[in-house]
Amino acid sequence: MAETKSRVATPRASGQPAADTLKTLSTAIGARISITTASNPSQSYEGTLFTACPIFNVVAINTAPAPPNPTSNPANTPGDYHIIPISRIQHVQVLSLPAQTSGKDGWASALPAIGKVDTARLREREEQRIAKLKQEESKRGKGVTAEAQALFNAMDRMYAARWHDTDIIVDDAVIISAPYTADSCRAPKGKEQSLAHIRRVVEGERKKIASRGASPMPRKGG
Repeated sequence: MAETKSRVATPRASGQPAADTLKTLSTAIGARISITTASNPSQSYEGTLFTACPIFNVVAINTAPAPPNPTSNPANTPGDYHIIPISRIQHVQVLSLPAQTSGKDGWASALPAIGKVDTARLREREEQRIAKLKQEESKRGKGVTAEAQALFNAMDRMYAARWHDTDIIVDDAVIISAPYTADSCRAPKGKEQSLAHIRRVVEGERKKIASRGASPMPRKGG
């Protein structure tokens, strides 16, 4: 290390409150600065300001020579870092601003720019999430057994299924009522072919549910 770290705390520089000094330095991240401490003896540090921390009231300065490329990110530059409490700073001088902050914006552009929040997109995502939750809720049977819900889920994966009270409506044609057996399926006149097909599917799904270890549903015929 080129310098010896200071060990003795001394009053703030020029009577300026620590919060004001920290606020000023926080706008100069990446700038080349010179810091003189009020230690006994006083010490001077010249380098790139790495950070100014409002939580611990300290600054970190990299006293290594400036990188050949002035647009390099100081955080990625190896060097000799020193942590200096704000209360020890007697004098600060800005030697040069970061290359990307030179011009009329001064230090204000030293901090990353904050993009505009797309509120329309946020509302759209919120509405999509609400619609999805409502759809998921509509797929949940009220006052039905876990086995009945399992049967509904299976039918819903293959057809357009929905709940009507405790009945399962399949393709707006076949009604499956408790106890959700093949015999408890019914359909209006003209839907006999669909009814026969759904009865076979229900019987097959009931066997699958039972084979997965779920509590057996009532057998065909009660």
